[in-house]
Amino acid sequence: MKLFHSITVLTVFGTLAIGMSGCQVVKPAEGDLKSRAQTSIGKPVTDISNIRNDFNTTYFSVKTAGGEYTCELPSGPMVALASMGMGAGAQCNKQ
Repeated sequence: MKLFHSITVLTVFGTLAIGMSGCQVVKPAEGDLKSRAQTSIGKPVTDISNIRNDFNTTYFSVKTAGGEYTCELPSGPMVALASMGMGAGAQCNKQ
């Protein structure tokens, strides 16, 4: 009975460890934010600032030659699982 209990506990902790390590990939890198903003805006991005995120969305500001934009990008574990790593576009609005 002890062996079954030990295997169950190890399986649960192993699953949690793998799941938590996968969540680290969810936060987009600065280069990824830049490319997604450039695609959305259609202009080269010169600067990215004010990067912050909650559980479901990453918020950031970008500067282009045409002005400043605030952008939102869906993120989080559910987005990562649903998109299987494929990039979703950023939604950017001019300030």
